[in-house]
Amino acid sequence: VAAMAIVNRICNLIFSVGIGIGQGFQPVCGYNYGAGRYDRVREGFWFCVKTGTLILAVFAVAEWIAAPFLIELFRKGDPQVLAIGTTALRFQCLTLCLNGWLMISNMMMQTTGKVVSASFLGMARQGIFLIPIVFALSRLFGITGVQAAQPAADLISFLCCCILQTRLLREMDREESRRRQ
Repeated sequence: VAAMAIVNRICNLIFSVGIGIGQGFQPVCGYNYGAGRYDRVREGFWFCVKTGTLILAVFAVAEWIAAPFLIELFRKGDPQVLAIGTTALRFQCLTLCLNGWLMISNMMMQTTGKVVSASFLGMARQGIFLIPIVFALSRLFGITGVQAAQPAADLISFLCCCILQTRLLREMDREESRRRQ
């Protein structure tokens, strides 16, 4: 429990960077979406996704390398917490960069009024997928399953997000084409 709590704290700190990028995008998205400037919405979306993904990828590499040191910052002298936490943090690093797409897409859906999709994505990562995956993987793989559960939930959330976000982008394309006619 201690190891997983430490990993969650470290990852939440990193996620705050992605959230900040998304919050900076929201006003740009809202103003341009409301004005029907879908080209600017898409341009801002892709800029933020690329920037967020790059930043999170850099953090993922740094976390992977520094995982034992980061865990020890919170709990020195406990080899079991160090071993479990290091593995769990490294598992998290495998999907960390996917959260750039997830966060920006979620904020775009909120801003454009896609409440159901935004709510689903908001709950997917930490609830809808994580809880059953923790139970399933822990039964199959023990502690390793618990360590891998969050990245597995992130991957499934990312795949759902790709479908929902692609639908939103296509919807904007259709609306833009309809306005041009």
